[in-house]
Amino acid sequence: MEFLKMFSHWKEVEEHKAQTVIFEEGAQAEALYVVLSGEVALNLRGERLGVEGVGGIIGEMAISPSAALNTTATSLTDVKLARLSRYQLNMLMAKNTEFSIHVMATLANRLRAVNQYITTQFESA
Repeated sequence: MEFLKMFSHWKEVEEHKAQTVIFEEGAQAEALYVVLSGEVALNLRGERLGVEGVGGIIGEMAISPSAALNTTATSLTDVKLARLSRYQLNMLMAKNTEFSIHVMATLANRLRAVNQYITTQFESA
């Protein structure tokens, strides 16, 4: 994950203690976050969709203007996150192919996880 070097001197970094809600499902998607250290759990309606560690991306719905977040992100450990505004995200994706592919892969993986969640909900109904 060579693209992580881009964030070694990133100015907009957030730190959260373990078990802190970073954002909640349904909130306006204003930023994408790259996990620089620690682990973050992503839950949809209380069900675990996955865990993102170093290099992982959360808040990917920020790609779309006026989108709402579809998960709740909670730090499992102390975490450090690079925060990217929609503008910064667009600029980085335009300039860095590796980062663009990583963001798209994250979206595809999240879509698969949500699809599995939906399938499970229909099977149990």
